[in-house]
Amino acid sequence: ADLTGIKWKCFVWQGPTSSPILFPVTEEDPILCSFSRCLKADVLSVWRRHQTPGRRELWIFWWGDDPNFAELVHHDLS
Repeated sequence: ADLTGIKWKCFVWQGPTSSPILFPVTEEDPILCSFSRCLKADVLSVWRRHQTPGRRELWIFWWGDDPNFAELVHHDLS
């Protein structure tokens, strides 16, 4: 594949910033729910914790036509 043709997009979720940080159950977690949808759709994605407390990111990578983000990404992500 042409490396210059790879596209990406980062989605952010700002969870609670107070200690202790409690995350919702996996099925309700916006990042993990979206990550799971990407895996099922064969869309390359990764998630990571940000240095800011409570903040996590979902990075989606693709080549060619844009995937349908409405079906992949939870509505709470920006």
